[in-house]
Amino acid sequence: MNRLLNMKKGTITVIISMTVISLIGLSIAWIYYANINNAEDPRVIDAKLKYNSYNSIVQTGAYDQGLLILDSIADIYQKYDDYKNSYEMGVVLNNKAAIYLTLALAMNDGIEKNALLESADINVKQSITIYENWLSDFGDLSDTEIRNKIEFIYNNSKYAFDKEQINNYIDKRISDIELAQRETVRRLSVSYTNLGIVLRNRNEIEQALNNYKKAIELWSKNLTAENNINLILGRPLKEQSTLERLFPDQK
Repeated sequence: MNRLLNMKKGTITVIISMTVISLIGLSIAWIYYANINNAEDPRVIDAKLKYNSYNSIVQTGAYDQGLLILDSIADIYQKYDDYKNSYEMGVVLNNKAAIYLTLALAMNDGIEKNALLESADINVKQSITIYENWLSDFGDLSDTEIRNKIEFIYNNSKYAFDKEQINNYIDKRISDIELAQRETVRRLSVSYTNLGIVLRNRNEIEQALNNYKKAIELWSKNLTAENNINLILGRPLKEQSTLERLFPDQK
């Protein structure tokens, strides 16, 4: 029983820490460009501002409020064809999954826990699909290729962009995409880890192991996935400092 409680506690901790990791790329991008907000795409600037409040709220354990904020962020991205299947939506969906998982693992088995696991399952699978499709479309593009792919959006009169700022918007979006090219494989690894946790809590152990292995193939430093394998196989867990969890090796 103690071992089971320790497993639950450990899993909740790593879900929360991996949620933070998923947001690092977006947060870094926002902080870095905070002093040049006039370059931010005005269509989605509110979504990025909402992430600041989300980060603070989720750390207090106000998960219901966190879900509402994530839904409001998703509503913004869903308005635009170039954002509704973007890596940003993958981040939103995986973080919703992480919250549902955290809530589920705090419960004993029952209808409500199963419903939360189902919600986590739906959201994390959607995040995986978005990440994989986005990587297929953008993962290997050069700066010039990205520009050629997106600049028509900012020249579309229906969005009424400030014409004097259009080049700044394009340059900023290219920078965001280039950062996402480096980060999204790791985000995808986190999503596969969360899917593995869902499956493990449904006692679908073989499928859980397969997802943890996929996560490690994508990101060899994914200690959360590795330790979930160790839990299943009864092996000792590897330890990692808080700093290493929040700012892991990107290779």
